[in-house]
Amino acid sequence: MSNNKHIEAHVLPLSLYLKVGLFLIVLTGVTVMVAQFNFGEWNLVIAFAIAAFKATMVAMYFMHLKYDNKLYFVAFSTGIFLLAVFIILTMFDTLRRGDVDPIKEKPINPYAVIYDNKGIPIPFKDRVFTTTEATIVEEVPFEILHGYGPIKEEVKVGPIDTMIAAEGRVLFKTKCSSCHRLDERYTGPPLRGVTVYRSPTFIMNQILNPQENVTKHPEMQALLAQYYTFMTFQNVTKEDARKLVEYLRYVATLPPGQD
Repeated sequence: MSNNKHIEAHVLPLSLYLKVGLFLIVLTGVTVMVAQFNFGEWNLVIAFAIAAFKATMVAMYFMHLKYDNKLYFVAFSTGIFLLAVFIILTMFDTLRRGDVDPIKEKPINPYAVIYDNKGIPIPFKDRVFTTTEATIVEEVPFEILHGYGPIKEEVKVGPIDTMIAAEGRVLFKTKCSSCHRLDERYTGPPLRGVTVYRSPTFIMNQILNPQENVTKHPEMQALLAQYYTFMTFQNVTKEDARKLVEYLRYVATLPPGQD
């Protein structure tokens, strides 16, 4: 005779499934509501906490983990723990960008995008360093400052040309708006104000050569890790890229919601 214990299916009442399902819908609403606010470095923590709780509810009740062999629960918990460790170790890098190296007395990555407590990028000229900007610039390769691409010399810009900006607006609507918005996160990052913390040369190289930038430039790799989407080349010319830069320069002078 077999010594194995008889295994019975766990049949749960329909009312429990409905309650758990309703609770998951409520949590989805909470996720959407929370996404409307900027909690700074806590954004990711809050989002993952809600997602992890929802996943746990699904595993416990719809997958019957609560009523099954405890070994399965240990395996599930271990996976969640290792995922948390992986995320925390990654955040040690992303949350410390812009910090000062105590040995060299300068920012660890001086040209990383640094945000204020409202989530707005800080212009490079407004950042406080313990050494002169000139010293930093001399040590940073052209590609780190201005991106990898066909533009090998810094693009000089003067006063905003509204005629060129108008042409750039048309290009933005046809070439860029499927992935970008000016004031909100979409498939890609919002672009109003990008000319404050990226040089015109960098923006043009990013438009003309996104694939190489994302494989070589640390900031573009960081954006890929944040948005999970590769920027694609939209078959634009150097002249088109310059028009897009002029449009982005123009909208940076306007309040949110206007273009």
